[in-house]
This record gives sequence, structure tokens and C-alpha cells, in this order.
Amino acid sequence: MYIQPVYSLSFIFITLFIAFLFVKRINKRGCGTFLYVSVVLFSINLFLIFSWIFFSKTIKEVYNVSTSGESYTGTVVSFTQEEHYDSEEGTYETMYTPTIEFTTKTGKLIKRELDFSTSGMAIGDIYTVNYNEGNDEVITLGFTLIMSLVGSFIFCFIFTFLFMGVINYVLGNKMDMYYNVASIAGFYFFIPFLMIGFNALLIYSIFYGNEVPLFVTLLICFFVLMLTLGTWGYIKMMLSKGMPKMKKVGRGKWTGDWEG
Repeated sequence: MYIQPVYSLSFIFITLFIAFLFVKRINKRGCGTFLYVSVVLFSINLFLIFSWIFFSKTIKEVYNVSTSGESYTGTVVSFTQEEHYDSEEGTYETMYTPTIEFTTKTGKLIKRELDFSTSGMAIGDIYTVNYNEGNDEVITLGFTLIMSLVGSFIFCFIFTFLFMGVINYVLGNKMDMYYNVASIAGFYFFIPFLMIGFNALLIYSIFYGNEVPLFVTLLICFFVLMLTLGTWGYIKMMLSKGMPKMKKVGRGKWTGDWEG
């Protein structure tokens, strides 16, 4: 993806300006402090932009799948592989990117490399895709599309809130309102969304995922049951008790509990 230099320079200038205001408010001088704050804000702003780009792209794909195109079953005819180093395990893992073929209803043979990688791949594997003949776009359906939607939304939610907090801080506003809004959004929306979203992914993997041994399916069913009960318990508690009251018990230490 090519980015015009004017946009890159504008992004750097705005980030440095925000860093200057941030350092000015915390009343700490020195190049080291400014450099540290600039790096942190640069990372937040960069992740914010790319998360929104990825989220917008995923929303567009979901919309296209819902309104246009046809579903086809593509067969893996070849794949590329790439070695990735796992720093935690100290080993290399091979990731495979598949190229599939399928024939449209008009008799057109389509051969296309999909936009994801996986740790297991074999010639003859099948993937369900949506193909729009008008714009010649292939979208991978199933678990990959759902994971992209859920993952991109989570990143957008987190980095948008971080950016809003930074802007609120550098403008000199009190942070009490921001903390309250962030707490309410996290307690009433973000946590339930994660629980329901991951449960939906587990349920989806049972019916539409790759074939796995029976004991793995039973294990997934067990986790679905536990997560469903946990989600129901959390929502019931949320509606009946509301948010716990946070109290400061020491320097940098907080505790939360319900009154009564």
C-alpha cells in the first residue's frame, strides 16, 4: 500500500505536536522524556490508523458477501510456504498460503491466492469463498472472515479509546469523565462482547471448521457450555448489581466491590 509523503509527514508532525503537549502537561523536561512519549504516541496513532483501515476493509467484505457475489468451493492446487521464528518456543514454524481454483456458474476458471496463512496445508484442501464477477474479488468465508471482523473491531475499540484519552489529557481536561466512560464501556460492552464473540467462534468451529478428532469436538463443546454459563452469569450480575465501586487503597492500588 503506497502512502503519499505529505500524509506521512503530516502524521509525524501531528504526533510530535501531541507529544509536546503531553510532556508539557506532565511537567517533565528532557529529550529522553519527549522521545519516550513520542514513540508511545507514534505506536498508538499508527495502530489506530491501521486498525481502522483493516476494520473498514473487513466491514466492506462482509457487506459485499451479504449483498453480492456467489459462494463457491475452491480446491487448493498449490501453496507457498514461509518460515516464522517462534521466540517463546525457540523453534521455527512453517506457514502456508494457499492458491485455490474454482469454476464460476458462467464456466470461468478462477485461480487465486487467498489472503491468509495457516500452519497446515495439503493439495486438495477446500475453502469456501465468495466471488464477485463484477469486480473480480475473492473473499474467504467462514472462520477467517469472522476472526478478521472480531479482531479488527477489538483493536479499533482499544486504540480509539487510548487516542481519545490522550487527546482529552493534552487538552488539559480532567480525566475523571474519561475514566468513567472507559469503565462503563468496558464493563457493559467490551467484556460481554469478547465473551459472546469467542463463544460464537467456538460454536462456528464445531459446525464449519476443519475435521478434527471426536475428543477435540467434545472438548470444544465443553468450553462452549462453560463460556455460555459464564456469560449468562456475568450478564445477570451486570444487570442486577451494576458496576462495582472502585476505591483507592494505596499508592497505585485500587480495589473494586459492590456496595452492600
